Amino acid sequence: MRLRYIVVMLLTACLLYSGCSRPADEGVLKIADQYGLAYAPLAVIKERSMLEDKSLEVEWVQLGNASAIREAMLAGDLDVGFMGIPPYLIGRDKGMEWQVFTGLTSAKLGLVSNLSSIGNIEDIEVHHRIVVPQPGSIQHMLLSMAAERTLGDAAIFDSQLVSMKHPDGLQVLRAKGDIQMHFTSPPYVNMALAEEGFRLVLDGEEAFGGPFTFIIGVASKSMVENGQGIEIMQETLTEAIEWMQRNPDEAVKLLSAYYDLSEEDTRDYLLGEQLRFGTEIEGMGAFESFMSEAGYLTGIEEK
Repeated sequence: MRLRYIVVMLLTACLLYSGCSRPADEGVLKIADQYGLAYAPLAVIKERSMLEDKSLEVEWVQLGNASAIREAMLAGDLDVGFMGIPPYLIGRDKGMEWQVFTGLTSAKLGLVSNLSSIGNIEDIEVHHRIVVPQPGSIQHMLLSMAAERTLGDAAIFDSQLVSMKHPDGLQVLRAKGDIQMHFTSPPYVNMALAEEGFRLVLDGEEAFGGPFTFIIGVASKSMVENGQGIEIMQETLTEAIEWMQRNPDEAVKLLSAYYDLSEEDTRDYLLGEQLRFGTEIEGMGAFESFMSEAGYLTGIEEK
């Protein structure tokens, strides 16, 4: 059975339950992000206590992938999560009552190889292993898009995927053992390409066919519709992005300490072309169409 169908089966479990929203009287807004500089505006909000300054009590959680965020929402342990578009679409497709309320980041994603023999996806052999955050992630879908366009089979690499958090994926790629490729985001893609002999096999925008939003914010449908802290969250995200733009030196200093990066590298990532922050959402329809046609979705209905 191809992995795309396994993905659908795994994500079906528990998704028919509607208990993704937490009781409003708990009074604490629980927010989850993931790893990497793509979540920098959230780090700014956290470190500068911007939500607390608006009288919101907040609990922050960092999770390894969108599946962990989904499970926490289903368990009632989380209000807001940030992830790629494809995991959101898969969850919604299987009955998850969540809704997008903002965009966050566009980023230069890349598939990096530690083998000189792999220059493009046509060079990938069946025994090669590819790290992604999880099946159904945006990295997985970008690889599948490129595979369909170039090789005529969207699922050709599905059985070769290995799920890991971005930091762990970088370490195993450096180890040059059983893992030959890592599809990742800044700063990990930049760190990998700084290694001697590592090379970019596939650019994310090349795979997609243009720009797209990398990270979106989601919450339960009821929370979005009722405005339970979401309006304040949207407003604060905009303020954080604007603060970063107005105060680049302060932003670099704050974020280099938060992510344990040098100020020089952080400045390159933030002020170069690696990352673009904004609340607009681009590429939702294209991802949905591809995933439906390729069998990763069974038929989305608006919830």
